Amino acid sequence: MKITLISPRLAVQKGDFLGSGVPYLPLELAVVAAFLREQGHHIGVIDLFGSSPNTLESRRDHYLQGEPFTKFLDTPEIEQADLVIVYAISVMSHQEILGIIRDLRHSHPQSAIAVLENSQAVTAYAVSQLAEDFFNAGVDALVCGEIYWNWHEISSYLTHHQTVPVPENVLVSNPPPSHTLRRKVQKHPTYPIPAWDLFHLNNYWSIPYSHGPKTRCFLPILTSRGCPYPCDFCVVPETNNQQWRDRTAEEVVTEMIVLRDRFNVRHFQVEDLNPTVRHSRWNKICQLLIERQAEIFFYFVSGTKAETVKLEQIPLYAQAGCRYLSISPESGSPAVLKAIGKPFNHTHGLALIEACHRQGIYTQACLLVGHPAETVADYELSCDYLRAMVQAGLDEVAIFIVAPLAGSQLHRQNKIELDNSDTLTSFSPQGRRGWEELKYRRRKLIQLFFWQKLKMGSGLWLQGIRAVLGIPRTKMENLPRRVLFIYWLLLKQYWIQWLSSSWL
Repeated sequence: MKITLISPRLAVQKGDFLGSGVPYLPLELAVVAAFLREQGHHIGVIDLFGSSPNTLESRRDHYLQGEPFTKFLDTPEIEQADLVIVYAISVMSHQEILGIIRDLRHSHPQSAIAVLENSQAVTAYAVSQLAEDFFNAGVDALVCGEIYWNWHEISSYLTHHQTVPVPENVLVSNPPPSHTLRRKVQKHPTYPIPAWDLFHLNNYWSIPYSHGPKTRCFLPILTSRGCPYPCDFCVVPETNNQQWRDRTAEEVVTEMIVLRDRFNVRHFQVEDLNPTVRHSRWNKICQLLIERQAEIFFYFVSGTKAETVKLEQIPLYAQAGCRYLSISPESGSPAVLKAIGKPFNHTHGLALIEACHRQGIYTQACLLVGHPAETVADYELSCDYLRAMVQAGLDEVAIFIVAPLAGSQLHRQNKIELDNSDTLTSFSPQGRRGWEELKYRRRKLIQLFFWQKLKMGSGLWLQGIRAVLGIPRTKMENLPRRVLFIYWLLLKQYWIQWLSSSWL
């Protein structure tokens, strides 16, 4: 069967680079491509962002970065496909994904079209919660969660849906009364090495920023899947059945080394939702990297659970190649954390930051503002904890305004109101009620961080120098070049339009 996989353009919120615009390589799609190829299918990939990250289209409140899908409608990947799978990589790209489906259905009315949920990212969403949007656009089926464990059932239904039962992890517009949606997970799973040969890696490497600290060549990796915690702002409890599944240390290290040799990559951004749940596994991964003299560097870029990292592990992490560790305290308030459903040991968090600082591992902390349970007193506790983290050696902070992401408990309970539902849904949505006050709180925390860093000595100045030189050690040091890159694309676009109008 000829299957075409589509990854959408990247949405960038206008006027706010802190809650959108970060380019994630479509990692799960690359794993799916490798899996489907192993099953004997002919795979084509259309990665709209990766095809042309230098292309920018302006929409009302955001930009779309990448090649428009309409340019691919007449290509063999679409014309000859037996099945088209559109990857719901991010909630921020939801409207773009619906546009792709509408264009496909209009130009190729007989095509089989499915949407694949991205179950391994907090920036994604549970597609089942917005099913009506997808079916109205013309999609045939929503594939929820991982496809690996019943692909034969899924493919049979997508190609012969009139005679085959609906798989339990597939949602359709008119399911039989007995159908109940159940995402499939498997303990201790084994996955193929991502098929990065089908993607435009050089285009991702050519832009001056990435999700983690930007290096010349890098790749993402998932060493585990899912997360066992029930955080109410997060979509992951629904998309992973609140289950964490680890890959073996041997499989992880083998994948790193194969990709190192295949693509000449030595920097790996660990994109797990919660990679260190079993701390002994990372001891083994580090030991194998050292024993095999892998000369690989890795970065925990997505925010791991701090308490699962033991202080005595940090020297081993550093020796094995760890250069960056992100943790997610979320709040300095125990009351807010209780409302979220996430325990956090603030004392251990400080000790972990100190231990990483001593070993040369750069650290990030992620905080939230605007949780429905947060009071002014709770917010002040977050300010206090941020001061303490900087004094412990914290290198950067990320502040997000809580968003009602589809699939989260907050979304289901309608606990966050939007004054304007037409604005881009992002990790800090401008359409949220009380946006100006929440933006002020976020700005105050950022200012507090910079003031505390200035008082700590020369570290902040060194970060600024690295940002200017393009040798970042933190995500924060990516930001100036990311902003300049976007505005450079806009300037070029305006210049070309001016020249065209002048000639006319």
